Order: sequence, then C-alpha cells, then structure tokens
Amino acid sequence: MTDYRTYNLSRREQQKYYLMAFFILFSVGMLFYRSFVFALVCLPAAIPCEKLWAERKGRMRREVLLEGFRDALYSISAAIAAGRQMPEAVADAGTQVRFSYGASAPIAEEFKRITELYEGAHGSIELLLIDFGSRSGLEEIQQFAFVCQICDRSGGDLEEVALTSANLILDRIRFRREVQMLTAQRKLDIAFLISLPLLILLILNLTAPDYLAILYSGLAGRCIMTACLLTIAAALRWGLRLIEVAL
Repeated sequence: MTDYRTYNLSRREQQKYYLMAFFILFSVGMLFYRSFVFALVCLPAAIPCEKLWAERKGRMRREVLLEGFRDALYSISAAIAAGRQMPEAVADAGTQVRFSYGASAPIAEEFKRITELYEGAHGSIELLLIDFGSRSGLEEIQQFAFVCQICDRSGGDLEEVALTSANLILDRIRFRREVQMLTAQRKLDIAFLISLPLLILLILNLTAPDYLAILYSGLAGRCIMTACLLTIAAALRWGLRLIEVAL
C-alpha cells in the first residue's frame, strides 16, 4: 500500500538527483572559489536538498492522483445513475481509469486493489475508500469517502454525491492551474534574478579574471564570496517558498 503523503525516491531517481545536484554544486563551488577543494566541500549540500526534491515529486504525484480520481468520480456517478451498486460502480471506475491512464497509474492500481479486496473479503467498500483517502493525503478523496459512508448508513443519494464531488475537484484543479499560470511569470523572475549574479560572475571570470582575483585569495575574500553564495541560496529558497504558499 502506497502512502502518498510521503515520497521515497527510488534508487534510479536518487542516482539522477545526485548526479544533477553534484554537477550543479561543483560548478557553483568552482565559480565562487576557484578551488577544487572548496568545490568538493559544497557537495554535501545535496543531502538536505534531497528532501525538498522528494517533496516536490510527492506533490506532483498527488496532483496526478487527484486528476485521476476526478475522472473516476464521473464514472462512479454514471454507474450509480444506471442502477449499479457502489462496489460495482467502483469496479467500473477502475476499468475506466486503467483505460485512460494505464494499468501502472497510481489511481488505476488503487481502484484495482479496492476491487480485489472487496471481492476477496467482502468487506466494506466505504472503509476501503476511507483507507485510500487517508493514505492519499488529499482532502477531496477523504471527504468523498466519509460522505459515502454517511450515505450508506443514512440512505443518501450517492449519485449526487459522486457528481458533486467530481465537479468540486474539477473546480479546484482549474483554480490551481490558474494560480500556476499566474505564478509562472514569478518563477521566471526568480530564475532570472538568481542566475543574473552567477552569469555576471562567470563573464567576469572569463573576460577579466584578474579583476576578481582579490576575492579568490585570503580569508576576507573567501568570506565575502561565501556570504554572497549564502545570500543567493537564501533568496532562492525564499522565492520557492513564496510560490509554494501561493499554490
């Protein structure tokens, strides 16, 4: 069972991440220190950044899961409207998402698991949905599962619940995409502002290396370059944090 609230990088993903991170950090270290040793000292910074990268991958996976669940809700609503029971509607939704997203997609695997567990143990389909909702880390899936449980106990209109939930998720996805479009320019601004001092430093090192020689020798020069590097890193982290809050 996959816990979508956390994301663990696979071995291949870790290899790709550390190759990319080491290359970037080593290049930045050479740019700021002109020293192979100091460039190597920058490499351990990739270790704490791995968590940030995994969190980003986890958010992307949950977004894909939410879109797939939206389509599954439309299928569930149509099946219930045709007179099928909730377990049969979930099985139909599983078939639909496998056709739309592929059998290896997370949403397809989850609906397949729910169907197999229900058919094998004949447990409560609502409890299986609640378990899926708690592992998904998505409020929309959790709310739908709890509402389905309430409807099952009180005899509510499951068709209307599924259709309303699908429309709400669709509205949320549309709103999130609009926010992403609005913040796209801010991402470009952050990338430009962060890359500008690096680009200037690179040009000066290529065209007039003696002009910056004092910054690459002595304790004072090393401290100044370290302070500049930390300031750029803090600005990058702050800018990314602002975008995360906006999203």
